[in-house]
Amino acid sequence: MTHDAALGPGELFSLRGKVAVVTGASSGLGVRFAHTLAAAGADIVLAARRTELLEDVAAAIRASGRRCIAVPTDVSRREDCDGVIREAAAQLGDVHVLVNNAGISRTEPAHHEDLADFASIVDVNLTGAYAMAQAFARQCIASGHGGSIVNIASILGIAASTTPQAGYSASKAGLLGLTRDLAVQWSGRKGIRVNALAPGFFSSEMTQPLLADPTRLQELTARTALGRLGEADELAGALLLLASDAGSYITGVTLAVDGGWTLH
Repeated sequence: MTHDAALGPGELFSLRGKVAVVTGASSGLGVRFAHTLAAAGADIVLAARRTELLEDVAAAIRASGRRCIAVPTDVSRREDCDGVIREAAAQLGDVHVLVNNAGISRTEPAHHEDLADFASIVDVNLTGAYAMAQAFARQCIASGHGGSIVNIASILGIAASTTPQAGYSASKAGLLGLTRDLAVQWSGRKGIRVNALAPGFFSSEMTQPLLADPTRLQELTARTALGRLGEADELAGALLLLASDAGSYITGVTLAVDGGWTLH
């Protein structure tokens, strides 16, 4: 895609006329991602298991002037992945952006971890993201337009920490490999860019138990070049770059937003 040189930054990052699906959108960073995309002009499809929370998020986005629907979705169920894309198209039109944010984590020493628990994490974080990407890509291909997938990975897919999270780390590392492979398959021939956003340590529902430990918190901030945790809004620019036409020549990359944590 060639851009008009006269376009300003706001227009390059605009998602006006686009529809975006965000999985895991009932709490934490998923809520912030949905609001960020809506602020850029996109109509939003919220997908998550906790339906009682989805409607509150949807109401807030509608109040901002954007169309928004909430679709109960468990990404470990393949029929749900197909269903959310189908429902989005029926109510809002073709989907142009997919943010694969749904994820679960468990802290357990590897020599004690049950393989069923390990498999359940991989099923949501990696296989579920793949199923969502497949459903999204099939719609893009059938409709004849391109799109953008942003897989929400983690710096634990890039580097190890002292916290025992084998399932989570393995699933996020796998997601980075999946991102590269799908980018090769779909970017040129199908016009679907596929990238990964790898957040560092941000205060969220998932990280709260970890960050509640003062010793652990001190260790994390000491290792981070900026010397602090991230604020959720500090992911907004990276997300919009990967989702919008501002990143039209970016595919197959992993963008770490971690305050320099992975420098060590």
